[in-house]
Order: sequence, then structure tokens, then C-alpha cells
Amino acid sequence: MQFYRRLMPVQALSFDLDDTLYDNVPVMLRAEQAVRDFVVREFPQTATWQAADWSAHRMALMRREPDLASNMTQLRLRALTAGLQFFGIDDDEARAGAEAAFAHFMAHRNAVDIAPAVHEHLAALAERYPLYALSNGNVNVDAIGLGAYFQGVLQPSDSLRGKPFADMFQAAAAMQPQLAPYNWLHVGDSPSADILGAHRVGWQSAWFTGGLGRAEHLHILPTLAYHDLAKLTQFLLKTA
Repeated sequence: MQFYRRLMPVQALSFDLDDTLYDNVPVMLRAEQAVRDFVVREFPQTATWQAADWSAHRMALMRREPDLASNMTQLRLRALTAGLQFFGIDDDEARAGAEAAFAHFMAHRNAVDIAPAVHEHLAALAERYPLYALSNGNVNVDAIGLGAYFQGVLQPSDSLRGKPFADMFQAAAAMQPQLAPYNWLHVGDSPSADILGAHRVGWQSAWFTGGLGRAEHLHILPTLAYHDLAKLTQFLLKTA
């Protein structure tokens, strides 16, 4: 662990999920392929697009509409609908097809392998701290077996923008109104969504260096950086 700022007393923890508590890359690759195959079965005219083409199409949409970057559900639904429309499928059928493809995606997207140690660490932390999940993704926390550890799970919706917007941080803070912002420690791998987002609202942050984020992507230094959840857990239990 490496400290970049003085750590203030921590009284509540929030965790990012994907690529912070588990490796989400292989999960997404399998889910993307499964959705592509499903779409081809339902709409054979789309067969010229591989999973990589759908991904490129989705990224292009995100670049055109940056606000979708913090709401993975809406981004994926919009991309699926627009992709089907591109192949000449009428609007109503495209929307229905996108909904069906998204449901198929979610079945594979929730096939996450959680290491036993992660369960042990979260269970130990939940005995000492209120824990919250703040994720821009759409994983079902109960379906992957982590729901019992969190007092609240916050994900983008029509009323909540994703990180690094303040919405989900503020919603979590409203559940612990007695705490000052600096009493929160947000744990995540994204330099922008997690580290910048947390510091924008006055929270402390713990950057997981084993995820997708890289040091050159940091907009602001975290409170601390760690690579091993066991060591972070041990430290937080010792200081509780």
C-alpha cells in the first residue's frame, strides 16, 4: 500500500465492483460473444458484424453521446437498437430485439466468478463498517453473491448519473447523514470514475492498481493505492 494523502478516520466504505472485486474482462468477452450469436440467430442479416464490430459501434455511440458513458445499461440498449436499425430492421422490432438481446446479455454478464477470499474480506469489513456498492455497471449484485455485504447498492438509473458525477456518492452519503464526507473511503480501479469522482465530493479514495486504470490516467492522486485486498482489509480492520 502507498499513501499519497493523510488518511482521515474512515467510518464508511464504498466499493466499485467490476475489475475491483473481480476480473470482469473475461466475463464481458463471453457475454459480448453470446449476445452477438443471439442477435444473429434472431436477425440473420446482422451476421456480417462480429462481437468486435458491435463493440466498436457502441464506442462510437458513446463518443457521440458522452453522457451514456456512465450508464452502461442505456448505452448497451441504445447501441443494440441502433445497430439493428442499421441493418434495416424497423424501429419497433429493433427496440424489442434490443430488449431481448439485453436480457440474454445479462444472463451471461452475471456469470461472475468471485474468489472465496473476496467474500471473506467483505464479510469482515461489513462487521466493522457500513458498506455500499457504487458501480457504473449493471451487474446484479445479488445474482453474483455479494448483495448480503452491502447496505446499499447504487447504479446508474433515470435519476442517478454514474461516476464521476456526484449523484451516486451523494445518494450513499444521504444514507449515513451523520458522517462527514472525509469519513468515507471509496475503493475502485478507475482513475476517473472512482478516484476523481470520490475527491470531487470530498471523499477519500483507495485506488486498486490491479484493475483497468493506469497511473498515467490519474487526474488527481488518491488517498492511497493498493494492490492486495487482503492488505487493505487488514489495515482497515486495524484502524477501525
